[in-house]
Amino acid sequence: SPSPPPPPSFSMLLDSRMWSLLAFILLSSLVVTDSTSTKKKINRCPLRHSSDIERPPLTLGHRGASFHIPEHSLPSYRLALELGADYIEPDLVPTQDGTLVAVHSVDLNTTSNVHTYNNGEFQSKARQSEANNNEWGYYVNDFTWEEVQKLSVRQRVSDSGARYGGYDYMFKIPSFSQIVNLLHDWNTRVLPLIGRPSKVGGVPGVYVELKRSQFFEDDANISIADLFLDELATHPKASELLFDHVNLCENLKHDEYRVPPLVVQAFEGGVLEYLRKRFKERWMDFVEEDAVLSNGVVQESLPEENDEIDHPWIPPLVLLVRSDYCQSTEFWFEVAKLHISGIGPDKKCLLPSPSDIASNNTSAIAHAKREAKIWVAKAHSERLAVHPWTVRLEVESERHVGGVPPIFQSAEDELRYYFCDLKIDGVFSENVASAQMVGAEGCELKSKPKKGILCIEEERNLWLLGLSFLAIGTFIGSVLSCFFSSALVKRGYCGGRRGASHSRGRSLQLREIDTAMDQDEGDTIL
Repeated sequence: SPSPPPPPSFSMLLDSRMWSLLAFILLSSLVVTDSTSTKKKINRCPLRHSSDIERPPLTLGHRGASFHIPEHSLPSYRLALELGADYIEPDLVPTQDGTLVAVHSVDLNTTSNVHTYNNGEFQSKARQSEANNNEWGYYVNDFTWEEVQKLSVRQRVSDSGARYGGYDYMFKIPSFSQIVNLLHDWNTRVLPLIGRPSKVGGVPGVYVELKRSQFFEDDANISIADLFLDELATHPKASELLFDHVNLCENLKHDEYRVPPLVVQAFEGGVLEYLRKRFKERWMDFVEEDAVLSNGVVQESLPEENDEIDHPWIPPLVLLVRSDYCQSTEFWFEVAKLHISGIGPDKKCLLPSPSDIASNNTSAIAHAKREAKIWVAKAHSERLAVHPWTVRLEVESERHVGGVPPIFQSAEDELRYYFCDLKIDGVFSENVASAQMVGAEGCELKSKPKKGILCIEEERNLWLLGLSFLAIGTFIGSVLSCFFSSALVKRGYCGGRRGASHSRGRSLQLREIDTAMDQDEGDTIL
């Protein structure tokens, strides 16, 4: 009869174990290398924070704290910062001599005393504009910066009767440069005196809107986008204040978050694309060259560019959306063409229609709320933040349009709908304190992962996770196999003299060893 095979030598068993161990280490290192390298490559602070960060949606101080103090004034911005806003939001328009100032309307008469100033000194400047549907106005691009500084502002929203008018005409129209100085002073001088923000907020930033770009092109041949870039490039504090995130955010831990210090929004997608192109071309005007190059974030000729990775000095760009466009059939197709980080929809995009609310059509209202959830989820699936505008304290009425809809009891109730039901990422609020209070309350039905459940947020890492589990299972199975093989040899069940007689007399059926890694029923992988 043929002689039995020799028992496996110790060196053979050791080689088998070593190869299994090396395979396991190699595959595991691939997983770790992929996840860490991806994380280290991302240099720009993201507009949407990850699910690891537990913090309320961003509070965007709409034109400052404009419920309390006349909008677009330095005291209004300062109060918004004191109340804890993540951003102050100036609307920028150009003067005749190319200075960007913060005014909501192209017509200075909307919020200032331009008509009555100095017994009508500027009344001769009133005119019609073809670029503005032939409407009469005191157009800001007809005034120099020196002239604009003479004017004072008032409360714009006066129809509700709820806002205090005692501050009217006490404050001046600020320039963008003055706003940057205010924010820089707050972040560098004031915050250290009152306590730094938490690790899930960071210092506040500025959320700029470039107003009516096409109007200024047509009416005065002024490119507001180029003016904005020029002011960023020449302001002595802009690089430190608005672009330091190029190096700062790459070292944040998984549970830390810092708001991007600069965000730019506009209604015109073409303006945002133009800005992106110019930011890429002029990057040395905004960041310290040595710091950027030493961190290796400058990459040229990339087939598929990701601004968060490849061009971190480009600030997050947000498309503003009116209610007549957000539900159109071509909306998402047009959004897909843009290199943007977020959408700023009119809150009407997320609410039932006024007619359904007025008639108390409960089924239509419920349907509209479901559609709103789908709309927000669609934006999130495209990695876009959702920042609706604007929440006010006043209730909706015939006298006041844009207030709290009748389906809500108060502005706080409306905010809970956006925060908890729709799970938006931030909101423009004219009362910063209300948004902060509701955000701090949290959501009663806030879903949390159950204990033992592992949630995988990014699909691109799923195959790596599966590969790592396969490697672990293979390694454990190989070790167990070698252990039992060695034990069987010692007991004489296979190989050797004592095992030979047993093998000739009967065939020993070994129990099949399951090499898959056991999982507890609670450790479900989603």
